Amino acid sequence: MRAFTLEQLPMRFVFAAGAAASIGDEVRRCKAERVMLIHDAMAKAIADDVAEQLGSLMATRWDEVAQHVPVPLAERARAAATEAKVDLMVCIGGGSSTGLAKAIAVTHRIPIVAMPTTYAGSEQTTIYGLTDTAHKQTGKDPVVLPRVVVYDPELTLDLPPHVTGPSAFNALAHSVEALYATGCNPITSALALEAVRAIADSLPKVMRSPRDVDARGDLMYGAALSGMALGATSAGLHHKICHVLGGMFNLVHADAHSVVLPHAIAFNAPALPAEMKRLAAALGSPDGDPAALLWDLAVASQVPTKLADLVGSDGPLKRDDLAAVAEAAAAEVTSNPRPVSAEDLLELLEHAYDGVRP
Repeated sequence: MRAFTLEQLPMRFVFAAGAAASIGDEVRRCKAERVMLIHDAMAKAIADDVAEQLGSLMATRWDEVAQHVPVPLAERARAAATEAKVDLMVCIGGGSSTGLAKAIAVTHRIPIVAMPTTYAGSEQTTIYGLTDTAHKQTGKDPVVLPRVVVYDPELTLDLPPHVTGPSAFNALAHSVEALYATGCNPITSALALEAVRAIADSLPKVMRSPRDVDARGDLMYGAALSGMALGATSAGLHHKICHVLGGMFNLVHADAHSVVLPHAIAFNAPALPAEMKRLAAALGSPDGDPAALLWDLAVASQVPTKLADLVGSDGPLKRDDLAAVAEAAAAEVTSNPRPVSAEDLLELLEHAYDGVRP
């Protein structure tokens, strides 16, 4: 028997095709009187419908959203929330919309109702992040965990493949790292392995048939479980690397996940034989190498597999940038299954830069 402690996070799920039509009722269940509606540009049409559902409850609407939540943006949104005297936020979109709502929640101590339109999974965690002067700082606070999450796979039917695939790998990274991250236990591992199975099975189907509602629903289910697993454990080596890449170069967060994940797993695999065997089985090949299986899934899903192909605010990532990334990431890693140095991370990043199959 393995002894463990699990802190269950309180949350209401609404999961169904067509569930978006119930978000007004969910807000009213929360007894809100002045709502801030937050959404990204891709979710404008969905947000228009939600605004109608909210009616007079909507106190203000905010559509300026950016990845990694820059501090100046968070401050402007917080000021708007203060001016409108909001007592609840509804956020619609990907992880950036949820992240902005969390940035407001952590200062204003008001609840969130989330409606994801990607597979980021951040709606399932107490983790929030802000970026200032090319550094992404994360923290944890129970107040940023949404009170209600409405999952409607119909909202993802028009999500383009170049967003769908990397977003799903973002979710996959959550569940894979939850197998060994600080705080892992048999329950979080069961969630994580089911998430891996669901994502690995449904992602190729979605990439072949983007408007397959059942496959989209399975992918969203896997992403939700991945977020739950991450929310009950912690971010590890892989996530630290991706946060540094995003903070320093403003790379698309999900794209960094699809590139780095196989190489981070290849590095840690020698210290995790039991976990890697279970991961390979969840990926559909019990005798396979999980790092290689993840790389193959990335290729089959047509997601980025080379850091050299990623473009940030200052243009393509350069090989000369990798040493600085390795140094910064090594300083961020406080716990890992095997010792890790900046030299180790530089080698890992070089493999990821070239897109070498682990």
